[in-house]
Formats: sequence, structure tokens, C-alpha cells
Amino acid sequence: MPKIHLPVRYYRALPIDQPGLEYDCFEVSVKRVALIGMHCWNIGCPEGPPIDTQYCVGMGWPQAAKEAYRMMVEVIRPAMDAAREVGMLVCHVESDWMDKQYPQIPTRRDHHIAPARSEHHQAILDRAHGPDYMTESPLARMKRAEVVSTQGDEPFVFYTDVLHEHLKEHQINTLIYTGFATDMCVLGADGGARQMLTRGYRCILMRDATIGVETPESFPERLSTRYATHLFEWSIGYSTTFGEFLKATESLTE
Repeated sequence: MPKIHLPVRYYRALPIDQPGLEYDCFEVSVKRVALIGMHCWNIGCPEGPPIDTQYCVGMGWPQAAKEAYRMMVEVIRPAMDAAREVGMLVCHVESDWMDKQYPQIPTRRDHHIAPARSEHHQAILDRAHGPDYMTESPLARMKRAEVVSTQGDEPFVFYTDVLHEHLKEHQINTLIYTGFATDMCVLGADGGARQMLTRGYRCILMRDATIGVETPESFPERLSTRYATHLFEWSIGYSTTFGEFLKATESLTE
């Protein structure tokens, strides 16, 4: 069974007076690895709903949305194609906020009764995202970006347990994450790295295939992205790069 040799790094916390980055290289069968495309929304993409400046949704601000689309075109799609070329499973994880756009995918939103919000809570949500953002903003019309959409029978899921079942079926034990947003969904959403770590998966972040929700002030230094990557490398798993991943997969096709 063909194997890839993938360089990774992680943040060594101990001893706490001498922390730092450590480097390793994993040898793993391509049949035991899945490439995850996380929350690749099409807000601001050519085929998607345009950014509405009256709402802070999706990647939040135009700078991060533009960068996310560039990554989908230049990094995530080529990574998916490289994975497909060597027989590695590609999985697509999305939010059930878009369930109306994908009626063929099982959803649980109709069975979930959200607790009533206080007036103050609602006011903060309105301030942060815009009034009625779940129904009136581009969020209500978004789909997965076409450039990174599924091919063939690749799994497309909303929930952690559904993803887990697909991965068990394929005997997957290692997940390589791409997608958005680093500081929110990649870390903590359904199907995200923390959820999958608790189910025993080795999680790796492709750190140049993701960006956080960066405000105009934080975007130049990628503060949200860098800190989320640091958290991932410290307490969740490892990271790699697109170049390292491409080299590892190309070595199998030479």
C-alpha cells in the first residue's frame, strides 16, 4: 500500500521555560489519510452572493474573503487534485446553515430548538453581524464554492458523527485540514479538529491553506490566523504546508 512521507511541525510546550517548535515526518498510507475541506463558503466568490457591507458574515471583512478565495483557487483545489491523484480520500465539511441549498444532505436543524435569546444577547448579535443576519445576509444564500466542490462520491457532511462514520468505513486515522476560518470553524465547529481529536484522529493543519476571521486591523499581520495555528500546533495536533504535501504526493506518481 503506497505511503507518503509528510513533514510536520508542532509546538512543544514542555518544559514551559524552554518551549518551541519541533519537527517530525510522518510515514502514513495514503489510504489512511483524508484531506478535509472545511467551510469553503462562496460569499464573495464569482458565483456566490456578493459581500454586503451591512453584514459581517462569512469571513467577516473583504480582505479575508478575498484571501480565502485565492487560497481555494491556488492551494486547496490543487491539494484536493493531488490527493485524488494518489487515491487519498477528500472530504467536504460544511455548516448546516446551508441545508436549504443542499436538501439531499441530512440535517438536524428542524429538530433543534434554540433557547430564547435575551434582549441584550440579541442586541450584541445584531451589533456584531447585522440584524436578521441568518435570514437576510449573504449567509442565507451561500453554498460551497464551486472551485472546491465535491467530485464523484466524495463525502459531503454537516456533522462530526457523520464524518466519523465515513472515516471509519475507509479506516482513516489521519486528517489534513484545509479551509476556514482557522480561529473558529477549523478549531471548533462540527467536523473540526477538536471534535475529531476526541475521536482519536491525528489532525494536521495545512497552514497556508487557511485564514482566520481577520479584521482590517489584524489582517496585515494575520493575527487571528497565526494565533489559531499556534493553538492547533500546541494542543490539537500538527501542521504542514501545501508545498510539503504536494512533494509528498508527487513522489508517489513519479
